[in-house]
Amino acid sequence: MRSVTGRPVTEVDTPALLVDLTVMEDNIQRLQRASDQAGLQVRPHIKSHKTPEIAQMQVRAGAVGVTCAKIGEAEVMASAGLEDIFIANCLIGAPKMRRLVALAKRTPKLSISVESMECARAASEAFEAAGMTLEVLVELNAGADRTGKEPGDIVDFANQVAQLPALEIVGVMGYGSNFAYTRRGHEELLKGAAEEAAFIGAVAADLAKAGHRMDRISGGSTPTAGRYKKGCGLTEIRSGTYLLNDMNQVDIGSCTIEQVALSILATVVAHPTPDRAIIDAGTKSLDQQVGQTSDGYGWLRDVPGAVVYKINDEHGFVGVSEAQRDLEIGEKVRVIPPRTPTAVNLYDYLYAVRDGMVEDVWRIVARGKNT
Repeated sequence: MRSVTGRPVTEVDTPALLVDLTVMEDNIQRLQRASDQAGLQVRPHIKSHKTPEIAQMQVRAGAVGVTCAKIGEAEVMASAGLEDIFIANCLIGAPKMRRLVALAKRTPKLSISVESMECARAASEAFEAAGMTLEVLVELNAGADRTGKEPGDIVDFANQVAQLPALEIVGVMGYGSNFAYTRRGHEELLKGAAEEAAFIGAVAADLAKAGHRMDRISGGSTPTAGRYKKGCGLTEIRSGTYLLNDMNQVDIGSCTIEQVALSILATVVAHPTPDRAIIDAGTKSLDQQVGQTSDGYGWLRDVPGAVVYKINDEHGFVGVSEAQRDLEIGEKVRVIPPRTPTAVNLYDYLYAVRDGMVEDVWRIVARGKNT
């Protein structure tokens, strides 16, 4: 893989996952500056890149630590030297508790979210047996209607968790997707950020009145990233996709096409009809259409109007009837995916590119870490 380092990106075999370093670095710095100005800590979600080198870049830029979705992701980040790791997920089952204790033994600062007494009791029992304590954030349902306690139930829940011997409540977390992904454009996203922060902040105030530590009031998403104001009600954000972005974020208006750092390099392998070209990136290389994304499975960055409208195992079907120019068999194209986290999870390596040259090749070590 490293044999292409220092060579033009056109020499990379396809399909391949690319990141534009200049764009990504700018995205990281821009969010960090905006968060610093708002008095917020950044604890980015690494599910969007799954790559230790990128996590280390985020920490060097000012992030206090990282957020993971899975213990497997957290184990990878700990092995790479990340010292402050938050697992924002409900962990159930004895195997996970054993791994969590082992992870805590080699991680200077580890915390998890809890949203059920089943999870909380299991974690407490495991850590008490190991002679350790674990910091936890109680999880609030902030409108995503996924996991988390309802606002009216969370104080009672926290009171019960506080009775467990090996857990220490340090805050509250929530994911307010309804405040972000129902909005369009900068002004609406500003409102969404304010409403989400106020919602979680109000619940944190109730928990504090009940005697619970609220050192961390955690929220955030990519659409609302960089749009929070000082005193908003949060202390940290967990945005993830912001550094790479995707077409979903472009649709929402949280970024521009120029701020999308991730793309899939593909080769045009056939042009059966005047309005249809075929690339060598199908379902194994492009993620499925999701969320708010415009119709399509990929957009050719350098050929406006060319859209991947269908994918099967090995092929991407590109509509070119409305493209700015036609495609030629053998040419390589950059495809913007609908959604970054699922696209990244399809690849073993990420080619770091600057000004058309491959600067480095990174292994996506946490790829496939689904437990």
